[in-house]
Amino acid sequence: MANIFDYLNDVAYDSFYDLPVNELDVLALTELTYLAFDGVVTQEPQRLIDLAPQIPRETTMLTSKNRIQLLDQLAQHKRFKNCKLSDFINDIDPELQKQFAAMTYRISLDTYLLVFRGTDDSIIGWKEDFHMTYMKEIPAQKHALQYLQDFFAQHPKQKVILAGHSKGGNLAVYAASQLDPNLQKNIIAVYTFDSPGLHKELTKTPGYQNMMERTKVFVPQGSIIGMMLEIPDKKIVVRSTALGGIAQHDTFSWQVENKHFVQLDETNSDSQQVDTTFKEWVETVPDTELQLYFDLFFGIILDAGISSINDLSSFKVIEHIHHLFVQAQSLTPEERETMGRLTQLLIDTRYQAWKNR
Repeated sequence: MANIFDYLNDVAYDSFYDLPVNELDVLALTELTYLAFDGVVTQEPQRLIDLAPQIPRETTMLTSKNRIQLLDQLAQHKRFKNCKLSDFINDIDPELQKQFAAMTYRISLDTYLLVFRGTDDSIIGWKEDFHMTYMKEIPAQKHALQYLQDFFAQHPKQKVILAGHSKGGNLAVYAASQLDPNLQKNIIAVYTFDSPGLHKELTKTPGYQNMMERTKVFVPQGSIIGMMLEIPDKKIVVRSTALGGIAQHDTFSWQVENKHFVQLDETNSDSQQVDTTFKEWVETVPDTELQLYFDLFFGIILDAGISSINDLSSFKVIEHIHHLFVQAQSLTPEERETMGRLTQLLIDTRYQAWKNR
């Protein structure tokens, strides 16, 4: 079973002039953007081969072994070693509950790639994702638009590709869709990898519709995160070897053949059920109650000493989390009633989706 590393070995001696940039090149640089470039990449463009030795190697939630291996491989690679990196920004604001990071790659003389970093593994980062169910816009989206506008202020005529994994893809689509139509013409493509969609209202804007033909949406067959909110009808389903939808969010499990992803006809039934359930549930519940629910939901999880998504993997079923809420001592009777009612509604909706499949 081949993955992104096998692809990189295949194209080790092909420049971007020999083989034009494709979704796997974009994915490789998208994953690279999770590494700790803080204090290393500035506004001044520098070559990847020169920067690589300066990147911290300690394994953290973001600095995974796979990403370090990717850095080492790309830095020695004819195709990537002379890519110029610049304008790294990493802005986490607990007050605003904002997590935003981005970087610019100059991959050839006439093409730039702007990558928006996705959600890290922290519960706070994921809480921001769920804000999108009741907020039309989140602070990180506005920051992404500003980043893109700043790029065009410096490079008004350059061709650019936007990309992101997880929330990063959502930021890329948002920024492209909100951009001045005259500048939209300079966007070659937007790539998203298992990314939540946008709020329904935003998908009706002319700017969003204008970018749809150039937006390439990739999700694994068991996608959960990439099914949230409104995503384009035309999505590409990729085979993942990981078990379960959350595990498939890891793009290193996505399969590659003949210099492209291995594609499937559709997502699996679990993914479709989660998609149906979540959309119906969000449409049924008023925004004020959704906000309360997610504040309480993530508050309880954090109070239970769970700080990362990995810690949640042992909570196999939503009923188990339901039990946590029922036991939660910190809730007022009204809050407990709201939590119980909304969680029950989520379970009932899930059951109906399962019954109707």
